[in-house]
Amino acid sequence: MRTKTLVLTALGSMSALGLMAQTSTNVYSLNAVGYINVSVVPGFNLISDQLWASGGNYVSNILNDASAALDGAELFTFQPSTGHFAYDYASSATSPFVNNWEYGGTNVLNPGTGAWFYSPVATNLTFVGTVPQGTNTVPLSSGFNLVSSPVPQTGDLVLTLGLTNETQGDEVFVYNNPGGYSSYVFDPNNGEYGYGLNWDKPQGFTSPIPSGTSNTTEVYGDPYVAVGQGFWYFASTAINYTRVFSVND
Repeated sequence: MRTKTLVLTALGSMSALGLMAQTSTNVYSLNAVGYINVSVVPGFNLISDQLWASGGNYVSNILNDASAALDGAELFTFQPSTGHFAYDYASSATSPFVNNWEYGGTNVLNPGTGAWFYSPVATNLTFVGTVPQGTNTVPLSSGFNLVSSPVPQTGDLVLTLGLTNETQGDEVFVYNNPGGYSSYVFDPNNGEYGYGLNWDKPQGFTSPIPSGTSNTTEVYGDPYVAVGQGFWYFASTAINYTRVFSVND
């Protein structure tokens, strides 16, 4: 899965996030509106929508199949309370709904939520909406959670994306197609990799190495995720993943 974020220009500056001057007196909008392109490959992809969509982040809204372009796609969101998936699939031939999702597309992909997306073909998914700002919290239940960063950034889950309250035995599973899973175990008592040497050696590492990084131990230790990418998080005990973010950062 490849991703690209286009929030007007590039994430990181005021003008890039849609905070363009509205008048000659340089009055700025408080909202940063943009879009994310997520390139999916045939088969299963772990995706996320890290923008707040106008009209809500229902699948029927953010992945509307009225044109039948997504026919054959399937989407699975995980419910930690039951350990089961909520499922829907796109079919203009059989769906009773105008959005062409068989069960109405009622699943919700808010920022911070990950999902399995099965695509029969290579295609691009485009998400449009407002960039989350301020304090963004993703609750992580004890056990497995299918989540994402709540803000559209690519990078190290610890150093860049702000996940800093892990507990002993927590695990992160990043899936790439092709490549499969890379798994990471938080082990501050015996770890030898990652930031603060808090992680065990990752298994099946396939994530790209950020350019300009000299500390390879750190690179290979911390989980690395892309914009628009979901991941699995196994929490030894329930915690909150909190990301404080401003477009001026």
